[in-house]
Amino acid sequence: MELYFLDVLKKAKNLLAFSGGVDSVAMFFSLQKAGIEFDIAIVNYGTRDTCDEESDYAQSLCQTYNKKCFIFKAPAIRSNFESQARRIRYDFFEDVIAKNGYDNLILAHHLNDKLEWFLMQLTKGSGLNTILGFQAIEQREGYQIIRPFINTTKMEIYKYCSNYKFYEDSTNTDNGYKRNKFRHFYANDLIEKYAKGITKSFEYLEEEKKLLYEDSEVFYLGKIAYFQKSFLHQNLYQIDKIMKKMGYVLSASQRGEISKRNFSCEIAGRYIIDNNKNYIFVSKIYTHDLILPKKFKDIARKNAIPKRIRMEIYSHMQSENIPFNDMNYYLEGKFIQSSRHCQ
Repeated sequence: MELYFLDVLKKAKNLLAFSGGVDSVAMFFSLQKAGIEFDIAIVNYGTRDTCDEESDYAQSLCQTYNKKCFIFKAPAIRSNFESQARRIRYDFFEDVIAKNGYDNLILAHHLNDKLEWFLMQLTKGSGLNTILGFQAIEQREGYQIIRPFINTTKMEIYKYCSNYKFYEDSTNTDNGYKRNKFRHFYANDLIEKYAKGITKSFEYLEEEKKLLYEDSEVFYLGKIAYFQKSFLHQNLYQIDKIMKKMGYVLSASQRGEISKRNFSCEIAGRYIIDNNKNYIFVSKIYTHDLILPKKFKDIARKNAIPKRIRMEIYSHMQSENIPFNDMNYYLEGKFIQSSRHCQ
């Protein structure tokens, strides 16, 4: 089984997102045979009869191959299962990564997954950056996501795992899930017949995306990211990249809402997006036991600091002992200079 980015993985501390399914089992043994050091993390959602058995299987593999196994028992999910499960999963992975100093999170996404996403976003009326959402390597806040199977087909994975134990998720055959419909009615047949051409098309599209979108410089004031305004799609591209680093993937409807609200809104009750004449700001929402002084409000208002991020800026200045009555701090040019210093 061919793996991509072995040179990156060999130099780093790696965590494999494991499920007990065919994809993650194939990834486990492929990495093992390639001599890559890694540990595994698994979420037990408790939604199937075999969930506990899958967690036990993960533990037994780690005992056999001398690896650490991190297991999280998820709370019951009452609604929006896919989105809630994803949030729970990534919160758990990021907690493990932060506490144990992992550099990379390895995901077993493959070519079929990439095409499914592409087709689903295509039918929603999404732009190029959205429909190419599955990147081989993605930079997140404090770690990288790496997908070594990005050009491997599901059929190749099944063939590789013919002699290994794995579990089939019964929900994968339920066409009540939109992703399954695209998988069973479109993506699988297309990959089976045209895998090489599809792989090459994705490569061309990725190169063309680089020509269309620029990676503008992103500045930081504490944990607030901001960048200079550009045209609509470039702004959305930058916001998407920043939020992915923060651990959140925007939906097509959320991108539409950001545009509709003229880059001044909250996302999922967890993130702030706001702007002034020159910059767009992106920040997580933090809980503060602070009251904004009138003098700070006056300074912020005079210097067009967006209302939604004033508390985050004030909190940062307090923690860094930066005097907010220094008017030059907020003036054009000084704001960037100070932010660079605070990275």
